[in-house]
Amino acid sequence: MKAKQTLIGLSLVAVLASGTAMAGKTQKQVTIKGSDTLLILNQRWAEAYARSTGGAVAVSGGGSSIGINAFINGVTDICASSREIKKSEVDKAKSRGSITNEIPVALDGLAIAVNASNPVDSLTMDELRRIYVGQITNWNQVGGPNEPIAVFSRDSNSGTYGFFQQNVLRNQNWGRNVAFMPSTSEEAREVARTKGGIAYGGVAYFKGKSGIKIIPIAPKAGAAPVPPTEENVRSKKYPIWRYLFYYTNGKPKGEVAKFVNYVLSPDGQKICEQVGYYSLK
Repeated sequence: MKAKQTLIGLSLVAVLASGTAMAGKTQKQVTIKGSDTLLILNQRWAEAYARSTGGAVAVSGGGSSIGINAFINGVTDICASSREIKKSEVDKAKSRGSITNEIPVALDGLAIAVNASNPVDSLTMDELRRIYVGQITNWNQVGGPNEPIAVFSRDSNSGTYGFFQQNVLRNQNWGRNVAFMPSTSEEAREVARTKGGIAYGGVAYFKGKSGIKIIPIAPKAGAAPVPPTEENVRSKKYPIWRYLFYYTNGKPKGEVAKFVNYVLSPDGQKICEQVGYYSLK
């Protein structure tokens, strides 16, 4: 069955439906809302699940915060998130009758991408932080050409935005020169066409893309730069690694459980690798 994709506002929505389920009964359509980082992977999982089981899955993006709010309000079966849910969000969900159940579904190295023409080969974590808080504004300050840095980021609905601010910016404020994008795909497009551009996002969005190069990141000054390869992410040598999550209301049941089990199965985890992320095992 082919997925139909429609761009609604700034969220890509994929709806995959099967007509009739096994045993002649109509299956419940499973809904997933949230992370744009997980959007491509969720679409691929949904397509493969539909082919394998005849099950119906509806996938939409918009950002982790969108998914978490949908989970809190009880309007999605699965929240997809590229950051851990906050205690305040867990408490809010509980006050509305939902018990937060966290399920890691994939590994990701948060990649740092620059324009392919940029001769800068690596950055340190501190240099990256200083670029995003506005203390470094020209590539010549980090050994590059005399070129203004065009800084791109996800918007505040994104779990990747929150993860980056906490783990790279150390909760400092963003620089005034940062341009906030509605999706990681938009970040990738801007970097590919902007000579001085830099962006961050899930490794699958930048890997092998024309006009873009992923640069290694050194944990500290004097340390060897580390690329976000599978080996380096698994060993945690790459300094900006993370899990990608599903959140459900308690332990999954029924069709939701069947889909989650497929995602975590060997077949489902192979799709992580095909998309460009890393399987849990």
